[in-house]
Amino acid sequence: MDKSKQASLLYDKIAELYSREFSTPSEYIDEFLELIPGNGKILDAGCGPGVDSGYMKARGFEVLGVDLSEEMLKIAKQKFPKIHFELADLRALKLKPNSFDGILASCSLIHIPKKDIIPTLQNFNKFLKRDGKIYIALQAGKSGEIFINEPFKPDEKLFLNIISIDEIKDLLFKTGFSIVKKYERKPKSKEELNFTKLFIIAKKI
Repeated sequence: MDKSKQASLLYDKIAELYSREFSTPSEYIDEFLELIPGNGKILDAGCGPGVDSGYMKARGFEVLGVDLSEEMLKIAKQKFPKIHFELADLRALKLKPNSFDGILASCSLIHIPKKDIIPTLQNFNKFLKRDGKIYIALQAGKSGEIFINEPFKPDEKLFLNIISIDEIKDLLFKTGFSIVKKYERKPKSKEELNFTKLFIIAKKI
């Protein structure tokens, strides 16, 4: 089975638990939003249960949330009925070029195989307006594709694309982005997995 699809099916099974555990907006999201024009349009790429989408909408931004997990989207639509959400694979988005001021990809690239990362980032670049910004949060470490025991469902394996700090810098450079801000920290709980948390804000160049 496709690795991203496998991850989405597992998220279907843990959607309720996940939405209760991760109920606050992503870290450093305000630093990202400060760089987006007022009332700007933002793509929440891998929106999950819609927490970040709801937060950005409340701040006055126009938001489109997309995710490959049907159950996650059901929760998002119930919680935030005024936001438009779509079931979609981040690797195959069909969106208008130069139409978004920002893209937020919080812990979504980690579920995309390495061979698909560059085409996905190239599409993100295409969707952004001139000087558009992208926010990326991921688990960083020694580069590799692995399967781990899902913290909420330990008897099942979850696919992760672990991206090193140097690797994401190189990937962003190759796909037309320049890093504006970078933050990192150690994991705070077992649900965050045993990897450094990396947060990057970059701009389209």
